[in-house]
Amino acid sequence: MGAAAVAIVSSAAAVLESRDPDDAARFDQQDDVMDELHRELFATVLGQDWRDGVTAAVDLALLGRYYERFADHAVQVGRRTIFLATGENPQTWLADRQSLDP
Repeated sequence: MGAAAVAIVSSAAAVLESRDPDDAARFDQQDDVMDELHRELFATVLGQDWRDGVTAAVDLALLGRYYERFADHAVQVGRRTIFLATGENPQTWLADRQSLDP
């Protein structure tokens, strides 16, 4: 999750510099990776093989949640960049782009 967080924040920094709405739109995909890692973390700490106790499970669950929120904030940076670059509502712009893709 740490590596995924570094990747998405690096992408956010690059998008803030370039103001490229297409690059900004890709944050949702990076966030999907983080969301999957978050689900895997929960499966691990809630699994029958977990032997490290409740305290460690809670600490890891909270840490995972912070990473997941971090990625969510990067998605918001992307959406705001789309608005700044296009002047359009990000959801509308994204929907229009998806309808153009084959």
